[in-house]
Amino acid sequence: MVVLIIGLILCLTTMSIFISLRVQKGGLAGVFSKTVASFCFIAFALILLAMKINLNQFNSYGIACLVIGLVCGLIGDILLDLKVVYPFHKDGYLYAGMTSFLVGHLFYIASMILFTYNEISFFSSQLLPFFLILIGAIILTIIVYFISTKVIKLNYEKFSIFVNIYSFVLIFTTIFSIYLACIVSIIPMYILAIGFVLFLASDLVLSMQYFGGKLQDKKLIVINHLLYYLAQIIIAMFIYFI
Repeated sequence: MVVLIIGLILCLTTMSIFISLRVQKGGLAGVFSKTVASFCFIAFALILLAMKINLNQFNSYGIACLVIGLVCGLIGDILLDLKVVYPFHKDGYLYAGMTSFLVGHLFYIASMILFTYNEISFFSSQLLPFFLILIGAIILTIIVYFISTKVIKLNYEKFSIFVNIYSFVLIFTTIFSIYLACIVSIIPMYILAIGFVLFLASDLVLSMQYFGGKLQDKKLIVINHLLYYLAQIIIAMFIYFI
């Protein structure tokens, strides 16, 4: 418990420093502090992993996938901030950053399947719910895209297809985590589901920044990064409770 508390304090402190520098200075100072903050939640996850003993095979593989997902988040963080620092290559950094996060979510999905493999039979009784969640995620992706373009007036331009693909994976991950938490009904899975809900919320805010012409809106910058880092910290903290 002491390690958990110290880790949380460290992660929250570096997160606060980064958000402050990002709002006040930006540039390379923001990128560097963001890298440090992102590294802290990965280190936090690895330290919690080192404390775990007698993990079964599926949980071991599940945690490995979870850590890979966090690393993909770190890479995505850096790439998206480079988009701001080097605007002449912003499209490439945006594609690369979103791709990194997308790959990370695929690892998160794999980790959740592994964590619940002994409790849920995905290839028999849970096959139908899995496809229903898949269809639900597709429908919600279409709805979100319609509202964001027609109501909120976001302009995705050439990124429309990629944004929809990423949105689908993100929405599926979130719904899937909530579903598994309700089925397995154990505290760790509820914690993980909260993390993914916050992740989804942060990306909704981020879309307003990137595609709504509010990239330098300080309130949205704070809200987005606060939601995102809380999500990553909670996902890392999940390892302690599993």
